[in-house]
Amino acid sequence: METDLIYWLWFVMIMGVASSDAFSLVKKYQDIRKLYQLMLDPQCPFLSQSHKKHISQNTLEKAEMILAGCQQKQISLMTCRSEYYPEKLKNIYAPPVLLFYQGNPAFLRNEKILTAVGTRRPSEYSIRTAQKLYSQLAEGGCTLVSGFAVGLDEEAHLAAIRNEKSTIAVLGCGLDCNYPKGSRPLKEKILENGLILTEYFPGTPPYGRNFPVRNRILSGISDAVLVTEASLRSGCMITANLACEQGKTVFCIPPADIFSSRYDGQAHLLRDGATPVFSADDIFQEFECHEIKPDFQQDIQEIPPEQNPVSVQNTEPLQEQKKEKEISRSFLPEEQAILAALAESEKNINMLCCVTGMKFETVSMHLLELEMMGCITSSSGDFYKLSENYDKL
Repeated sequence: METDLIYWLWFVMIMGVASSDAFSLVKKYQDIRKLYQLMLDPQCPFLSQSHKKHISQNTLEKAEMILAGCQQKQISLMTCRSEYYPEKLKNIYAPPVLLFYQGNPAFLRNEKILTAVGTRRPSEYSIRTAQKLYSQLAEGGCTLVSGFAVGLDEEAHLAAIRNEKSTIAVLGCGLDCNYPKGSRPLKEKILENGLILTEYFPGTPPYGRNFPVRNRILSGISDAVLVTEASLRSGCMITANLACEQGKTVFCIPPADIFSSRYDGQAHLLRDGATPVFSADDIFQEFECHEIKPDFQQDIQEIPPEQNPVSVQNTEPLQEQKKEKEISRSFLPEEQAILAALAESEKNINMLCCVTGMKFETVSMHLLELEMMGCITSSSGDFYKLSENYDKL
């Protein structure tokens, strides 16, 4: 069992889940106990007022209680120093410094890890295609990763289970949450020969805002991403775009109907250069060309510095947010447009598309960036609004 887990828990409680600064601090200071002592200093140079407020509200005793609860629920913790923490995950945007898991973490070191994503309400064509293709991939040695949702995610996990192969589920909520409802039997099957992980603390509900953030891990732990069915306005497109940013190959099943909106995400990806898949061999050949090998742990000092350090995400409970009339910080033009629209009133993603004139996937990506910066938060019904601390960032 890893040492100093209480300090790692406390650190994430202060910095927030999906903080882009947390990994940089761990890399810079190395010793988590030393980092703890530095952060207790009122003159600590890298802490905001929001961080200091979190420190006043959280103690090592509270972290110890959470750890005891994890042990009681048979939930294990993995830090970015773990021997099983994937090297490729360290090179994504805002790498998680702490993961909660159940099952065998050694599967993260497998060869040919493939993330399969698709809609929750697939067509008969997509179900038939997925069942056959996923089974061939599992049988051929691919470790199938997916998001544990109903629909095509479930088909990926089931294909691995039927072939007695490993599968990995990445959740957008706490490991102890019954989500989706009735999913416990599938969880138990996965844990017989697989892994379930999340960066969210036990007890975290499946908020809609969690899933776009979770998707960077879905693509980050894999060697490639396969999109089976996706509309243009879907979380699958976020995962595919993140995979592209991470330098991963994006595979795509050709649409059954080029005029149907349920497949327009695939059409868009194929037009932009995604690799079409007509058989499992197409994926295996790509893997062989890139000579994908097992992932081996390196010292954390060898990790290249992050390219886009940003402010820390605030993880306080949802509150009524302030409406800002001026956008003073320097952002990309697309981000400025989104922030200006949210300064007027909270909006969901479709409303933001209409107001800004941007495409769904463009708005989705920038919302993810802004939320991870701590500039915005999402509320019930997936509406977005400016963060209470936005004017202090």
